[in-house]
Amino acid sequence: MVQVPLPPRNAKRLHTVCQFCIVGCGYRVYRWPEGKDGGPAPQDNALGVDYREQLGAFENWIAPTMHSVVTDKDGSRHSIVIVPDSDCVVNKGMASVRGGGLAETLYAPDRLTGDRLKTPLLAEKGVHKAQSWSEAADLGARVIKAVIDRWGADAVGMKFFDHGGGGGGFENNWAVGRFFFTGVGTRAASIHNRPAYNSEVHAAGDAGVATLNNSYVDAQLADTIVIVGGNPFETQTNYFLAHMAPNLQGESLDLKKSTFGDEPADAGRMIIIDPRRTMSVAAAESAGGPENVLHLRIEPGTDIAVINAIARIIRDRRWYDAAFVDRHTERQTFESFQRSSLDTDRPLADLVGQAARLCGIPEAEIYKAAEWIAKPKRGGYRRRTLLHYEKGLIWGLKNYEGVASVINLALLTGNIGRPGTGASRLGGHQEGYVRPPYPGGRPALNVDEAVRRGEVKCYWVGGCNPVLTTMKAEAMEAAMVERGAPVKAAIDATVGRPIGERVTRIVEALKQGGMFLMAQDIYMTATAKHAHLVLPAAQWGESELTSINGERRLRLYERFMDPPGEAIPDWAIMARFARRIRELYLEDENPLMANRFLDFDWRTPEDVFIHARYQFKGDRSDPMEAYSGVTYDFLRQRGTNGVQTPTRIVNGVISGTPRMHHDGRFSTKSGRARFIRATWPWPSYAAQVDEQRKEFRFWVNNGRNNHVWQTQYHYQRIPFYGDHNPLPYLEMHADDALELGIASGDLVELFNDVGTVQALAYITDAVKRGHTFMLFGHPRGSVGDLISDHVDPKTTIPYYKGAWADVRRIGPKPDVARELSFLPQNVSE
Repeated sequence: MVQVPLPPRNAKRLHTVCQFCIVGCGYRVYRWPEGKDGGPAPQDNALGVDYREQLGAFENWIAPTMHSVVTDKDGSRHSIVIVPDSDCVVNKGMASVRGGGLAETLYAPDRLTGDRLKTPLLAEKGVHKAQSWSEAADLGARVIKAVIDRWGADAVGMKFFDHGGGGGGFENNWAVGRFFFTGVGTRAASIHNRPAYNSEVHAAGDAGVATLNNSYVDAQLADTIVIVGGNPFETQTNYFLAHMAPNLQGESLDLKKSTFGDEPADAGRMIIIDPRRTMSVAAAESAGGPENVLHLRIEPGTDIAVINAIARIIRDRRWYDAAFVDRHTERQTFESFQRSSLDTDRPLADLVGQAARLCGIPEAEIYKAAEWIAKPKRGGYRRRTLLHYEKGLIWGLKNYEGVASVINLALLTGNIGRPGTGASRLGGHQEGYVRPPYPGGRPALNVDEAVRRGEVKCYWVGGCNPVLTTMKAEAMEAAMVERGAPVKAAIDATVGRPIGERVTRIVEALKQGGMFLMAQDIYMTATAKHAHLVLPAAQWGESELTSINGERRLRLYERFMDPPGEAIPDWAIMARFARRIRELYLEDENPLMANRFLDFDWRTPEDVFIHARYQFKGDRSDPMEAYSGVTYDFLRQRGTNGVQTPTRIVNGVISGTPRMHHDGRFSTKSGRARFIRATWPWPSYAAQVDEQRKEFRFWVNNGRNNHVWQTQYHYQRIPFYGDHNPLPYLEMHADDALELGIASGDLVELFNDVGTVQALAYITDAVKRGHTFMLFGHPRGSVGDLISDHVDPKTTIPYYKGAWADVRRIGPKPDVARELSFLPQNVSE
């Protein structure tokens, strides 16, 4: 039996937020010297709980995964317990399978997380050798300056996080943005999960609609919740469990009645538009009954067709909100939307029939969806529908029009700005975006292509792992290896030589097609292994940071331990390099360039937070992230509930915004929302993907599951998580597997005209015939190896969900425990 030490009454108490998904569940942290534990009696422990009696499943108990012992820089050891905060309105005391194991992700020299990056490293003669921060910053700054001076700013490329939570936050994002946009001035910038510097939801912005516009309580108040291309039970777990499921179960009826008075209130319904029968479908049916869940199991890439058909039914049945459209939208865009997107010149039956055939679903389901979304309730009251969309739509074939179709449907039905409504993305990471303006325009420059073409001479990758997650991942890794080789040779040839000579040889290698690769991370990732200069960053819990969650709830994530070795926060790394580049330009008597790297003299993370805050005006022109007037002290007082952005200062008091567009105003010059043209069929630019679809048999859908976070950068070091999925799995329909002689657990290979990847077969009826589903970004097999370089030309967003491949059996189920475990004794590399 494993015994977990209890925090004593005098344990230090702090607040934090889960480092993983966008829901941002609140947690309490207890820290105390190792061995000075509390007792089981309520008066003897910091939680005030009687642990002498058996506790219920949902009571305040501490699992072994919630405890760790950490070692600070002075050698002192402390116990850390991280438990869900029952006072947090986001998760209401719940812990997801990811949040319940936060303590296991902490650096500890005697655990598998002990292999953190601890010092700057330079690749010399086949190994990465430790460097001081002064040495690393001097070399990196000199190379960056040389590249700018010789080839221009766009020859300095970057791929960095732009999110909140672990590895991001307002502080780190501001520092990264100021360095690359104000300082370097490069357009060759890209975001961690895509090849350019762009929004995944340009269409929402063009419509004047905030990306995250509802509160989580709206999921308890809605009559109908619509999920397009999302799987919230597995990827936004506690949003689903604490807010959506109670509505489906009828547990929020009292809340609805107290909020809406005489308006009819019933248990909620859910519509899920997704080709796959996800865990969300099953969980929703369990919560509300199959009769209250409508699963539209469409064919890949047909989202726009079904959403437009639903909208057309609503328009023809006069269920749309004419008053909202007249008061709050630009009329000319509504007229254009009806003619183009809704194809009002065609008979309704023809349009719905075509959509049903394209999507592979019955016409009756499309009509039912329209009723659930917009048919008036008893007494003529308008239905309150909350619409959510995520990667299945965002990373679909036509990103811009796909997102636009959902926003159009929300505008048509007046489901933005009212309680129980909204049209928001579900989100992946938490958000923490604040940066100076990107120097480029739209569509943004495709950095993946610039790297492969040799245009980027210095490539700085931070907090992400493109070897596993970008499209044409094999080609990206090959470019890193091939273009990095001459730079490695230059470094090896100048070991022990003066820095000026080393940089001269590196620049000569760059002239010959080389590329200087820098990686900034917490572990030696697959990308970092190819880097010439590796920089160790602090992670969540090792420095204060701030972020917002999916309802724009801003909190302070307090620091509760030291980073390992010489690791420092990302903002401090950027500042160190900026200061050194400024010194070099001053030595060159070039004050114009030197001053672009001015004002990086931050001492604390709050210095960065306040510096970034001055980008906001505190008025209606501010974006949804704006936090005017907010300080760390203010957030400490608010604990895990924080304040919802954007904030305004009214009569000297900071006021939050529970719901965007509640006043009927939108982010356009007119203050009215715009309908965006979103049409079917696809234009000719999709021919590349269509050819792949014709040549290869299986559609390869992909995404996360409940036990996996992104590339498993932490989880491959934690047996509970890593051994759940030692290889990526491939879901296949039983009839397809039978034809190919494949059984569950067999090792299979997927291959197409882009690349190959291996996975474990998992036979299930969750996917249709001809469809498969694979984990993405797994360290032992990345679906990115199959993804073509097709992007939406309006947004440079890839069709990550659009790969077709053939599948062949390699052999029987491997000995998973011995051959595939992430435990060091079982890894041969």
